[in-house]
Amino acid sequence: MTRDAFEQQATRLRVHALQAAAAAGADADTAEDIAQETMVRLWQMRDDPRLYNPEGYATVIARHLALNQQRYKPPLRLDERLAANQAAPSPLDIIEQREDEHWLQQRIRDLPPTQHAVLHMRQVEHQSNDEIAAILGIKPASVNTLLARARRQLLEEIRQYKNQRQ
Repeated sequence: MTRDAFEQQATRLRVHALQAAAAAGADADTAEDIAQETMVRLWQMRDDPRLYNPEGYATVIARHLALNQQRYKPPLRLDERLAANQAAPSPLDIIEQREDEHWLQQRIRDLPPTQHAVLHMRQVEHQSNDEIAAILGIKPASVNTLLARARRQLLEEIRQYKNQRQ
C-alpha cells in the first residue's frame, strides 16, 4: 500500500480501531491510545501482502490491544475499590443531605439576632473579632462570647437532631 493510499484510508481505519477498543471495554482515553497504536502497527504493515482487508486488521489489532491492556492492568487496592464504590452518592443520600442543609440553615436563622449577625460576619464574611466589635459597637470579648454561645447552641441542636434521626 502506498503512502497516499494509507493516508486516504487512515481516518476510516482509526474509527474502526476506536470502535473496536471501546467495544472491548476501553474508556475514551485508553481507546484513543489504542487507536493510535493500531495506526502505527498498520503503517508498519503497509507493504505486507496479507493486508488486503485493512479494516478487519484494524479491528482485530485494536481489540487485542484493549484486551491485553485489561489483562495486565494492576488490580485496584481495597481502599481504591471502596472509594470507587462511594464516589457517587445515591439519590436518597442527596435528598438527606439537602434536608440536613435546609435544617441547619433554618437553625442558624432562628438564632438570636445578635448571635446570628456575629456568626454570619465571622463565618461567611470572614471578618476578625475586632472588625465585628467595631461594626456592632461592642467589645471584642463580647464577640467571643456571642460566637461561643451561637456555636454551642447549634452544636446542641445538631446533636439532638442526629439522635432523633438514628
